Amino acid sequence: MSTADLPLALLAGWFALNMGSSGLAPAFGATIGARVIGPRLAALVFGAFVILGSLLLGSHVAKTLGAGLAPASMFDRSSTLVVLASANAALLIANLLKMPQSTSWVTVAAIVTLGLHGGGLQSHNLTHRMLPAWVLLPLAAFLVSAVAMRQLYPLDGRGLALHSWLRQRKKLMSGLALASSCYVAFAIGANNVANVTGPLAAAGVCSLLVGSLVFAPLFGIGARLMSGPATTIARDLVPLGVVAATLCNIVVASLLLVASHFGLPQSLVHLNAAAVLGVAIVKEGRALMFQGRGTRRMLLLWVATPALAAALTLLGLTVIK
Repeated sequence: MSTADLPLALLAGWFALNMGSSGLAPAFGATIGARVIGPRLAALVFGAFVILGSLLLGSHVAKTLGAGLAPASMFDRSSTLVVLASANAALLIANLLKMPQSTSWVTVAAIVTLGLHGGGLQSHNLTHRMLPAWVLLPLAAFLVSAVAMRQLYPLDGRGLALHSWLRQRKKLMSGLALASSCYVAFAIGANNVANVTGPLAAAGVCSLLVGSLVFAPLFGIGARLMSGPATTIARDLVPLGVVAATLCNIVVASLLLVASHFGLPQSLVHLNAAAVLGVAIVKEGRALMFQGRGTRRMLLLWVATPALAAALTLLGLTVIK
């Protein structure tokens, strides 16, 4: 990494900080909401497992983002700067509004715009792999969580007996909930660190390994310094107990790792929200799902911020080209 790459590296570092802030919510939001762990300690543990996931499994998604949507030749220094700046600006707005947002959606929106602007978009990966996964995996998270939660609610018969058995083992369940949050953080490292390392590697700024070593630790720092959205999902959609938090985390992390294995950038926030809604519809009924003001704001931002990232990328590319 040369001195000329310093502005790009600084921007990428800021993006990693913002992703850490946004990523803490789906990883530890439910566990924090259940009061298993405090926000400060959660940020430290979160950062450690993000680093581990990035080093062990992060290369698959990074390669997709570096060459699977737009050719690597399009990622010159200026274009990469525009892509990262646009995605970062969109994510920053969501963080300032204390709303968790998908880092994958804003990054893909920026890279797709780069591909379209340069006439080299590899649409097959987008239309035949990413978009179907973005629909099917959250649907799976919702269905699996709802079916599993049906084993506990309503509280009668076998569900009551199982619920009572779990309540008597509070320490065990708290430990499992914390372990499941670490599992989610590991999955974030495997999938979301690539939003930084993929474009940088394609631009020749650094290798994937060096990128993981440099930028993955910034996720934990960002989570510690800017953890505003950390409890939005857990508290605005449905109050999660320890059992429900553990269930959601296991479902979300498992699906995210499946996406990572196939090199698919996947929205962790959407998986998490779908899993929590699966619990909500069982515990509270359908009326709660979209009742909260926070939920409506979150859904609006999910559409607005990728569109903003794409618009900013187009504007930036038009200026520099």
